[in-house]
Amino acid sequence: MTPKKITLIYPFAYGYLDFVVQELSFHHNIVVTDIKTDTIKYKYPNIFVKVWNGITKLFGSNIKKKYFNQQILNRIKEKQDIIFVIRPDMLDDSLLKQLKNNTETFTAYLYDSCKKFPRQLEIAHFFDEIYSYEQEDIKKYNFIETSNFIYDETLEHEEIKYDIFNVSSYDSRIDEINAVSAALAEGGLNIYFVLFWYQKLEYPHLISTTRYLSLDETKKLIAQSKAMIDIQRKDQKGLSFRTFESLGYRKKLITTNTAVQEYEFYHPNNILIIDSSRLNTDEIKNFLELEYKPISQDIIDKYSVRNFTKKIFKL
Repeated sequence: MTPKKITLIYPFAYGYLDFVVQELSFHHNIVVTDIKTDTIKYKYPNIFVKVWNGITKLFGSNIKKKYFNQQILNRIKEKQDIIFVIRPDMLDDSLLKQLKNNTETFTAYLYDSCKKFPRQLEIAHFFDEIYSYEQEDIKKYNFIETSNFIYDETLEHEEIKYDIFNVSSYDSRIDEINAVSAALAEGGLNIYFVLFWYQKLEYPHLISTTRYLSLDETKKLIAQSKAMIDIQRKDQKGLSFRTFESLGYRKKLITTNTAVQEYEFYHPNNILIIDSSRLNTDEIKNFLELEYKPISQDIIDKYSVRNFTKKIFKL
């Protein structure tokens, strides 16, 4: 049997996509090419080349972009059965055209809404299939519905140290995250909120870090907490990985995303939907004391990385 050739192209993804690559590698009849675009770095050989590139960019030519494109194409040795791209809007049209010519099926997976990244619509014609978890885009542009996935279900026993855990990057949610952390802490809840940014930041109830927490570090903190909290981005309606971590690890979730109640795994004992502008800490404390209601394994399996991989790559 001729091996199925699959290439994945994606920017930094916190390690989540490594589980998809691993799942594909379990199939002996699949050859996987894993291209992490954030690892492609161009270094100017000297200052003259850097200056020259600055000049040529004014006329539509870019040495760094040409290098980036060529590095990706060099990794693809022969025609693929599927090329799967996350954040395709980050790739230029010339590269997308060459990639399309190098595969039987060209697939895009949109991590963000088209409202946030309009270029996703401009390049949609390149793709044979486009997956999204944003319901508005799915209905409006006829994208294929999918979701994020459960990448792990095994949680080591740890002594509970915190009521609520959160890890976030510094972005447009910062005022909301800061206000939520203050309200929870002042309401008597023991919280552990981690905030990532490239420089140290000062917030009274946030732990500032200049490096990403690994998934293993995140997992340990989840195990040490009664619940996780997820503050939804304003331009995002789809469910974040926090939701699927809570589902896989059987941990309680507090979230501002009302869409979660439309899913079959929603149970009010396990998931509390909040309005961050009107936090009721007594309600949250009561929620934390409710018995966790087990979700059937059939539902867990539906949202597993294995099922995600089967669907996307037609296995």
